[in-house]
Order: sequence, then structure tokens, then C-alpha cells
Amino acid sequence: MVSIRMLGTCCAVPENEPNQDCTCALVDDNILIDTGFCAAANMLRHGVTPCDLDYLFITHCHHDHYMGLPQILFYHAMANRAKTKSSPFTIVGPRTEIRMVVERAIHFLRNDQYQFFNGQGLDIVGLDPGQPFETPRYNIMTCPTIHPVPGLCYRFIEKETGKSFVCCWDTAQYDGLIRYAKNADLLLHEASYGPNKRDPLLPGGHSGAPDAAELAKNACVGKLGLVHYYPRLREENLKAAQAIFPNTFAPLPGELMEV
Repeated sequence: MVSIRMLGTCCAVPENEPNQDCTCALVDDNILIDTGFCAAANMLRHGVTPCDLDYLFITHCHHDHYMGLPQILFYHAMANRAKTKSSPFTIVGPRTEIRMVVERAIHFLRNDQYQFFNGQGLDIVGLDPGQPFETPRYNIMTCPTIHPVPGLCYRFIEKETGKSFVCCWDTAQYDGLIRYAKNADLLLHEASYGPNKRDPLLPGGHSGAPDAAELAKNACVGKLGLVHYYPRLREENLKAAQAIFPNTFAPLPGELMEV
């Protein structure tokens, strides 16, 4: 059974709601997808520490998706210093930007003075859209996003069962997403523009709840989970999406999903 816990579901900046954070998710307690503002603290709330992470997948390098990276890195650096974690920590993201963002996060931690990072225990993997990646449990497929900066959608396919879930965070719609998400058991998709459809040709590179629902319907997915929206629009988003794709839900921060 694949477990996915949403640590946050907000977009841009967290709203004044209990335990809310920008959209990020914890998979099987050892994989993090994006960091939000404070994924490290939110993980601790659920009995998981950043030291438990083996992988971090960054969808794209906009602030609300990597703001919490220095905290994650600091936690891992201290764990390695204390020799409590021997396996490497792998950070995966868009090839053109992920190394720069990680290096600047390390610089922010003043590594030149404190020498937290010595080049060991941290792997940075840059992927181009369409390039696959593999962990011991998952085959992971990628596809491009339509967004102002390079981005990746991730499809996690469990090797043993073939069960899959797709993360489409921060993208306008295009036909390739239908093929990419086809028959996924769970689609987690942004709804930044709330209950309104969004013209994919307009600048911004985002979707509304109806866009996510149409993708879910056309791709014949099992369930649609709405994320990356303003929480005050939750009920409106659900109503708009369920009118198109009835098997839609909107996970709350901390909610555990199983695939």
C-alpha cells in the first residue's frame, strides 16, 4: 500500500488556517515532494523527521515549492555529522535549476564557516522532462509543465503492484498531460484559479478546478485530489470539479491517503 500524506495544500503563501503550508507531500515517510515553507516542522508533527528522508523531489524552483529546503538540508547535515544516517539523501528536480537552488540553500546556511556539507551524503539529480528516475520501490516518469519556469510532473509507479499516482502541481493544461496521467489510480492536481476554467494560452501557467477535473475525466484516473489553491475556496473548488469528475476530493493538511 502506498501512503501519501499532504503536509500542505495552499498556493503561494500559507493562509491563516491550522497547520496549513504550501503544497507538499510525504510519501511512505521517506520521500518528500516539494518542501513548502516548513515541511521539516510539519513532518515532525506526524512523527517523521527529515532524517528519515531518502529522496526529495522538487517540481519546480518557485519559492513556495522550495522555501523549506534549508531546514531539510540542515537537519540532514546534522544527522550526517552525528553519523546517524549512512545512506545518501537524493534531491531530484528540473535539470536547469535544481543544482543552483540547492547550492544557494547550502550557502544560505553559511557552509563556508560551519562546514556542514563536505560533499558526502548528498546527491543532486537534474532531470529533463521525459527523463525517468528510479528508487528501490518506484519507477518515476516525468513530463513537462506549462509554467514560467522549468517544471516537472511526476508519476510514481509502484514496481510490485503497478499502482500509480501523479503529481501535477503548477501547470496549465495541454494534451500531453492526458497521455501522461492515463489510468493513474490517483491524480493530485493544482487548482490555483479556483472554481474557474483557465485559458492555457494566458500567462501564469496554472489551472482551475474544472481544468483538473477535465484532465481526470479524459485520462480515466481513479481519483482526483485538488491541491495548491486558497483554502477559502475549498468548497467552491470541490463543487466545480465534482460536476465534471464526481470522484474528486480535496485533502486537508495532514490527511493520509492510500493507493
